[in-house]
Amino acid sequence: MKWLPLKVFASSKVRSQQRSNVVERVQLPEKTCNSRVLVLGGTGRVGGSTAVALSNICPDLRIVVAGRNREKGAAMVAKLGVNSSFAQVDIDDVKSLETALEDVDIVVHTAGPFQQTEGCSVLEAAIKTKTAYVDVCDDTNYAWRAKSLMSRAVAANIPAITTGGIYPGVSNVMAAELVRAAESEAKVKPERLRFSYYTAGTGGAGPTILSTSFLLLGEEVVAYSKGERLKLKPYSGMLNIDFGKGIGKRDVYLL
Repeated sequence: MKWLPLKVFASSKVRSQQRSNVVERVQLPEKTCNSRVLVLGGTGRVGGSTAVALSNICPDLRIVVAGRNREKGAAMVAKLGVNSSFAQVDIDDVKSLETALEDVDIVVHTAGPFQQTEGCSVLEAAIKTKTAYVDVCDDTNYAWRAKSLMSRAVAANIPAITTGGIYPGVSNVMAAELVRAAESEAKVKPERLRFSYYTAGTGGAGPTILSTSFLLLGEEVVAYSKGERLKLKPYSGMLNIDFGKGIGKRDVYLL
């Protein structure tokens, strides 16, 4: 098996935007431009970044930052501006959750960790209140449980998207782009892809992201080889990967 290194180049327009650090705003249809978006976990690292990004690219959206800490919520609302508000919500309290969802158009669920949870309370509440749903789940078991509710979401006539975060959401998009680049630029059809990640420091990670990392260390790694499902030990399979200039070679492990 020969591994083919690929470089996927952004368009000149994207590169220009990156250099000038300009945020490209999205023009939503008139009937949705003033939608109310509830960001669960909006006072945390991932949820806060999501709320800020939504506010920047769609300034007309009315963003409701939801969390348990009023002080952190007030700080985030001050950062977002007049089109935002705070709602104190506990996702383990069904009544509190349903009340928060009754007056919004879509809920973005970032209140992890998703590992070792027994249900999909937020998605179930979204279906009951007929609220559009998207989460940043990064756990296989949770994702399968969420997908098992598909018929109920369809019956409620709501869109419901799971695993829409960095992994496996964005990483799947990256995989599709690498396949496209290989086929169109290198003129080869890849048989498999290998992703390696290296994080320099915590990246400003909050307690939820750190909790997720420790929970993953306690679970077997699920992998697939030629369609066969395998279970491997976490923090095993060490490889020394060259990440290129500025980072160099680093050891990576299965997680």
